[in-house]
Amino acid sequence: MRILYIGAAIIAALFILKIILQIIILRKAKKNVGIKLSEVLPDFRGKDFFLYLYSPTCTPCIRLTPHIKKLISSGVRGRMIDVTKNMEVARKLGIMATPSVVIVKDGYIKDVLMGLIKPEDIEKQLTQ
Repeated sequence: MRILYIGAAIIAALFILKIILQIIILRKAKKNVGIKLSEVLPDFRGKDFFLYLYSPTCTPCIRLTPHIKKLISSGVRGRMIDVTKNMEVARKLGIMATPSVVIVKDGYIKDVLMGLIKPEDIEKQLTQ
């Protein structure tokens, strides 16, 4: 019975550690909010659009990518960035987890969304 309690305590500690790591990763990504995107990434210019950072081997990315492609093909301005081929962009933006979406409004980084994001939330962020 004691082993059961120890096992439960270890699982609880790992769960708490996971949440703490997620908070740290999100804070690092959000530190660029409010900064002009062209200051961080001079090659990226524009007013209102989003950057979708993904990895082709990431399971949540595999689920989200078709929806992002559909969103872009419907006319919403966005750019897909494969972090396995373009790690420098992710590094400069402070992105350490995929999928991530960087919302750019009036040329400034407005927000960073992480995880399985609803495409409607991306559209909503761009229109607000």
